[in-house]
Amino acid sequence: MKCAIYRRVSTDEQAEKGFSLENQLLRLQAFAESQGWEVIADYMDDGYSGKNMNRPQIKRMLHDLKLNKFDIVLVYRLDRFTRSVKDLNDLLEVFKENEVDFKSATESIDTSTATGRMILNMMVSTAQWERETISERVKDVVRKKKDLGLISTGYPPYGYTMNDGVISQVPHEVEIVKFIFEKAKVYGFQKISKLLNEQGLVTRNGTKWLISTASRIAHNPFYSGEMRYKRDGETSTVPINVEGYEPVITKEEHKEVLKAIKKRNRNQTRAKSNEVYPFSGIVLCPECGHPMKGTRVSSRGYYYKYYRCDRASDHFCNGKLIRCEKLDKAFAEYIHDAFQIDRIEIKEETNTKDIQREIKRCKSKIERLKDLYVDGDISKKKYKNDVGELNEKIYDLEQKLLSAENKISHDHIRENLKRLSEFWGLIDDNTKMESIRGVFDTITVEIQGNDVVITDHTLL
Repeated sequence: MKCAIYRRVSTDEQAEKGFSLENQLLRLQAFAESQGWEVIADYMDDGYSGKNMNRPQIKRMLHDLKLNKFDIVLVYRLDRFTRSVKDLNDLLEVFKENEVDFKSATESIDTSTATGRMILNMMVSTAQWERETISERVKDVVRKKKDLGLISTGYPPYGYTMNDGVISQVPHEVEIVKFIFEKAKVYGFQKISKLLNEQGLVTRNGTKWLISTASRIAHNPFYSGEMRYKRDGETSTVPINVEGYEPVITKEEHKEVLKAIKKRNRNQTRAKSNEVYPFSGIVLCPECGHPMKGTRVSSRGYYYKYYRCDRASDHFCNGKLIRCEKLDKAFAEYIHDAFQIDRIEIKEETNTKDIQREIKRCKSKIERLKDLYVDGDISKKKYKNDVGELNEKIYDLEQKLLSAENKISHDHIRENLKRLSEFWGLIDDNTKMESIRGVFDTITVEIQGNDVVITDHTLL
C-alpha cells in the first residue's frame, strides 16, 4: 500500500514536547514499515496552526490525493492534522470520495465504522472547543486591559520600555519626544523631521524620521497620561494605569501643542483676510532660506499681497517683502522657459504594493502567533515578544507607506507641470495652490533689482 506522511509543527518550542518534525518523521516511517506500507510522499507544514486549512503542504497533499498518488494518509496525532471539526469532516469526505484511508500512528481511530467516526468527531470537537474558549478569554483579557488603561501588547510607544509589567522611560528617546513636542509649537513636521535627521537621530528601528512619524508622536495622548484605542468603530481614551508610568508632558502642555498644530494647519495657505497665497510655506526667503508666508500690507487705503519671511515677525530676518504678482510672474516664466520638464530628477518611487504585501504578511504572522498561543504551542512570553516586534515593524512599514503615497509619480509630475506651463495665467489661486503643493516641496528665489527670479526647486 502506498502511504503519504503528513506532519505539522507550530514552532520550535514543540520540539520540547516531542512533536518536532524530525521526531514525527522517524515515528511515522517506523509505523509505516511495521504495517508493510511504502512511504512515497512526505508533506510538512512548518510553523502553521491546525486551526484552518490555510497551509501550503496540506493543500498540495489534497491535490496529489485526487491524482491517486497514494492509498493512505498517515499522521502522528490527530491534532497535527486539524483542530477543526468542519475541516475534519470535509477532509474525510474527500478521502472517502477518492478511496484513500486515514490513520493516526498514536491513536486508535477507525473511520470505516460509524462509531469510529463519532469518536473522531468528539475528539476534534473537544480540541476545537478548548481553543475557541481560550481565544475568547484572550480577547476578553485584551479588552479588559484596554478598559483599565493597561498595555495589552507589552510593547509601549517610542520613548518607553516595559519589563515584567513595569513601564519605564528610555532617556535618549524621551529627549527626542520632548524635542518634537517643543518644536511642534513653532514648526511643521516636515521641518521637525528634517532637524532630527540632520542631527543623525534615528527611530527605534534605526530608520530615518519621517514627517508622519513625528506627527504621530505629537498627536499621541500616551505621552500626557492617556491611552487611545478603538472599540466598535469609535475612538476613546482612558487614563494610563501601568506601574512605573510617568508622562513626558502634562495634559495642559499637550493641549497647547495640539492647538498650535491646528492653528498652523488652518493658516498654512491663508492670511487673516481669508485670501489664498499659493506659494506660502514653499517659497524660501532669499535672505535666510526659511519659508515665506503670505501677508497683506495696507497703503493709502489699498491692500497689497506679499510674501514675508516666516522669521521676520521675530526679528530674526531682515529680508525684503516679495509682491505676490512678481512671484507669480516669475513662476510662470520659470516653468515656461527655464524649466526643462524632460530633465526633472524624480526620486525613485517606492513600490507601495511591496510595502502593502509586507504589512499583510506581518498581520498574517500575528494571527498565526495568536493561533499558536491559543493552541498552547508557544508560551505567553514568546507570544508577547514576537507580536510586539511585528507591531513595531508594521508601524514602520505604515510610515513608509504614508511617505510613499505622498510622493507623486513621474508621469503625474510631468503632466502637472505641462498643465501649469500652459494654463498658469488662467487659473485661480486655489487651483494654483493645489497644483504647486501637489508637485513642489520648496522653491528658491533671488531678488535681482526690481525683479524676482526663481533659481531652483525641490520636488515632493
